[in-house]
Amino acid sequence: MDPRDRVVIITGASSGIGAATARCFAEAGAHLVLAARSHEALEQVAAGLPRAIAVPTDVTDPVACAHLVERAVEAFGRVDILINNAGIGLTGPITHLARADLERVLAVDLLGPIWLIQATVPLMRTAGRGQIINVSSVLAAQPLPFLGGYAAAKAALEQISNALRIELHGSGITVTVVRPGTTRTAFNQRRLGHGRERRRIAPPGVPPEAVARTILRAARTEPRMVYVSWSDRLALWISRMVPGLIDSILARAFVWEEHSVQH
Repeated sequence: MDPRDRVVIITGASSGIGAATARCFAEAGAHLVLAARSHEALEQVAAGLPRAIAVPTDVTDPVACAHLVERAVEAFGRVDILINNAGIGLTGPITHLARADLERVLAVDLLGPIWLIQATVPLMRTAGRGQIINVSSVLAAQPLPFLGGYAAAKAALEQISNALRIELHGSGITVTVVRPGTTRTAFNQRRLGHGRERRRIAPPGVPPEAVARTILRAARTEPRMVYVSWSDRLALWISRMVPGLIDSILARAFVWEEHSVQH
């Protein structure tokens, strides 16, 4: 779908991948409805872009998600593309994950996209056209040690996406999953959990603009799934070919700092 003159909702748009995606779609001529919990940062992003409005939103609240979609319709008359980008990380051994942290991650990374899908799909059905882009992670296919809680939320989001694609077959609405790898944002510094993992292997990652360009390309070509870099795709292929070897390598490459774990 050509983004020019399309109405695009982007969640998590106050920083990182979301803000970069907003800039990319603005340059492509889209009308933007930007959402995030951070009011001031979100307003700053929207103020610097043409055809953009900021709607502070907590995606864990179904009522707030419905209001976000209503504001999009009030401002621009419809919703053409929904980009579920808002997310929060979680770090820690599975045996030590706090219930509150895990529930929060599932609420933001999984339930938030579901609430927004439920609010937008009826509009798209009426229009006979639309696109849902869910930003996942390569961790959905190959978890890393001490990131299992986050990987589980993203894996669930991908399965929701796959089921939704089938349910919407023939409706004119497409569903795309974007799988970024390591991205150079402040995302990791904001993760939930106690303590941290120490990595003996630290990939450099890509800038958020690379992910944003991939999302823009996905809007134009409407694939089922898209990766940000060829190295991400290659790494997952290798992990499927020799899973035992990869498990062994990852077990040695990541060390949890036990003294920081709260029981």
